[in-house]
Amino acid sequence: MKVAGRYRVVRHQDHAVPKDIPRPVSPKGQSLDIRIWSFQAELPLLMVTATRKNGRAVRRNQFRRRVRMAFLKILQDWPGGGPAGVVWVRPGRMVAKNQLPTFHEIEGQLRLALSRWKKP
Repeated sequence: MKVAGRYRVVRHQDHAVPKDIPRPVSPKGQSLDIRIWSFQAELPLLMVTATRKNGRAVRRNQFRRRVRMAFLKILQDWPGGGPAGVVWVRPGRMVAKNQLPTFHEIEGQLRLALSRWKKP
């Protein structure tokens, strides 16, 4: 599914998901687990995961919405249309149930992870 013509949403069974998942780009102890890998596509790809351990459906959907909006905001500022790869975001392991990060925390951690990502 394309979102605003800027990026495409990826699901777990999608062809863009590798068998060997890369290591997290985000620093340890953060509220988000962000992993990025290269993939040839016309648009940047985004995969957001939130399980039942992270709260009820309303909270999980709120988290997904926040990540999508933060990613869209970052892409608007990104020169050249965005990263040529898949960005996988999920709540960190140490995040308490129903204590999902705010929009500004998500945006800051996404920017940090994208700046630390080394393209092959």
